[in-house]
Amino acid sequence: MMSLWLVLAAAPLAAQEPQLAFANPASLSRLFDASIARPDLAVDMPVMRADAPPAARPAALRASTLHQQLVVPIPRETPAYRRTFKRMLTQLDKTDRYDDLILKYARRYRIDARLMKAVMAAESEFDHKALSPAGARGLMQVMPATAEGLKIPADKLYDPEHGVKAGAAFLQELLRNAWKKFKLKGVRYTDAPEWIMQRVIAAYHAGPRFLTSTRWFGATRAYVRKVMLFYRSKVTDLRRPVNAASVAPSFREFVVPGGTLH
Repeated sequence: MMSLWLVLAAAPLAAQEPQLAFANPASLSRLFDASIARPDLAVDMPVMRADAPPAARPAALRASTLHQQLVVPIPRETPAYRRTFKRMLTQLDKTDRYDDLILKYARRYRIDARLMKAVMAAESEFDHKALSPAGARGLMQVMPATAEGLKIPADKLYDPEHGVKAGAAFLQELLRNAWKKFKLKGVRYTDAPEWIMQRVIAAYHAGPRFLTSTRWFGATRAYVRKVMLFYRSKVTDLRRPVNAASVAPSFREFVVPGGTLH
């Protein structure tokens, strides 16, 4: 499935930070707010309490009750997904081809390498030539306007190096905004709990307002389920780099206390 990037051509970019252009969340919303164009598809969905006891969560994550709820229930593998995972695991030359790049940019942007690989699997199934109907390009299906805002030439998104870099940079910017909104100082990006991961994945798909909204498009809910299923699967193991196991976090529903904000 490809991302829902509905870009407003006249929208100005925010003032730039040293690495990223999208320092202002309002600018992100102007660029990617899918609800502006498709309000009829946004519907209220019941949310599920995550099943870990509140006392087990570190103080940094005790945000409002709403923000500790899962918009998408914890996904279970269906036969179709099991077949997909089985097929992809018979093609490791393709599935693991970009593990070194994933690891490189996960380290640079201090994000979860496994999350990056899950997004890549869901977006392009590891096809660096992938092109969505909306114009998203490359392994991470980044829109040209997004790439330019991240100081990555849009015409290089089909190049694996630049495509992976753009996806990692955009994930980091969404995480940075989530950390500000939910006041998660002292928690590492690689320790994001599932309720944060869901919102970041939804924002990657349909726009930054979905970091806080529970009114998600049906396609966005399906996309979040897909990415989370890939995240839990063996498809997103990093097998190619020798030392990948030591830097790719395993799935954790809730954050382990400690760490520093990156």
